[in-house]
Amino acid sequence: MEFEKERAKRVTEMKTYWDEQYSKVSRLWGLKPKETLVQYKNLVLEHGKVLDLGIGEGRNALYFAGQGFTVEGVDLSPKAIERCRTAAEEAGLSILTLKEDLRNYQIEEDSYSLIILSNILNFFNKEEISEIIQSAKEGLVDQGLIYINAFDISDPGYEKSKEEYEEVSPNTFYRPKSDSFIHFFTKSELERYFSGYKTIKASQIYSLDMGHGEPHYHGMIELLLQKNEEKQE
Repeated sequence: MEFEKERAKRVTEMKTYWDEQYSKVSRLWGLKPKETLVQYKNLVLEHGKVLDLGIGEGRNALYFAGQGFTVEGVDLSPKAIERCRTAAEEAGLSILTLKEDLRNYQIEEDSYSLIILSNILNFFNKEEISEIIQSAKEGLVDQGLIYINAFDISDPGYEKSKEEYEEVSPNTFYRPKSDSFIHFFTKSELERYFSGYKTIKASQIYSLDMGHGEPHYHGMIELLLQKNEEKQE
């Protein structure tokens, strides 16, 4: 019972935090879909379903809906979901959006040709990250794709977090103001989750982000991987 109360408190704090972030700007993450997703769109199985976990304002989901895919998305923030729905309606597109905590969301097994985890995995602790990734893997059909974009330890926020927050496990920090975690990945750490998957793209980037807010730098890992059931361990 105490654990459930603590988790409910964290969910409330995270909702408040993200709604505040979205309320500060008209578009927190911008409108352009991730270039890698556009580049490899033709690898997504025809007539397949796309699931965007942490859909935000819908920049990636809107792109795939516009390409004729059936798209579903999940996000904790009511503000983000509202903006995504509005953008879809204005574009004449259909996206099923659900307001839900990813830690509680049950992904339908063997259902999706593409699952997107863009700028979302960093905001959980290691146990939660493992559970979300495992659930996503089970949700993919054979030859389905999973896309991950996440901060790595080269990100300036990593050193800042080491100075300001308690490190509760390697590269994972607790942020008391929002009652939340932030984790910074290494490339090998992420790749270990996907033994037997075909690597379509794996890159690490340090670049100036001009897509939202004031220009700032990020260190990122980007992975696009394909499920191959014959090679699964």
